[in-house]
Amino acid sequence: MTLAKKYYLDEETYDWVDAADHLRGVETIFHRNRRKVMLDLVRKYSSRSLLLDAGCGTGLILQYLPTGTIGLDINPRNLKLVRTYAPQSLPVLADLENLPIRDNILTTVICTETLEHLPEPEKAAEHFHRVLKPNGILIGSVPHRTFLWRFRILSSTCPHSEPFHNEYRMEEIQVMLKTFDFILLKYSLLRLNIVFVVVRK
Repeated sequence: MTLAKKYYLDEETYDWVDAADHLRGVETIFHRNRRKVMLDLVRKYSSRSLLLDAGCGTGLILQYLPTGTIGLDINPRNLKLVRTYAPQSLPVLADLENLPIRDNILTTVICTETLEHLPEPEKAAEHFHRVLKPNGILIGSVPHRTFLWRFRILSSTCPHSEPFHNEYRMEEIQVMLKTFDFILLKYSLLRLNIVFVVVRK
């Protein structure tokens, strides 16, 4: 097991819902914006029938998704909070690089600010492609490779012991998601993030 996965399994206690709903630091603005952008994209592009929030954390997005949405995370402490914040969801403890969902079943996967924490995000992308129905939608975001992320450490809410946090360029996302067709690929919030919407071929 990698150091990063061990950290999320055994140590991480960050609460994204609390950080967004209360003024906890500069990241509060970031989380509120992320929630709004993702929910707007879900409303625009998702059929909202069989959804997965992949790397749901404590339920920042999940709490606003339809009843029966699967919330999947590797951190058992996150899922305990999900049961409070998003009681209408179906929480599942699992690893995105070994997704325990059968093929061709989901209409939408949401994966926001999660791929950057994975040692092998390409594996997660392969699983997303596998579990989505043909023409299924993947909606997500990752940090953009910019100097502004160096200031993240100044935030009072930043988990300073986090062992792994990647950043991406547009071209890297295009390569990672090459088995999908792109509907949307853009920067968000001062170019801190790359937002994407892709469809399974």
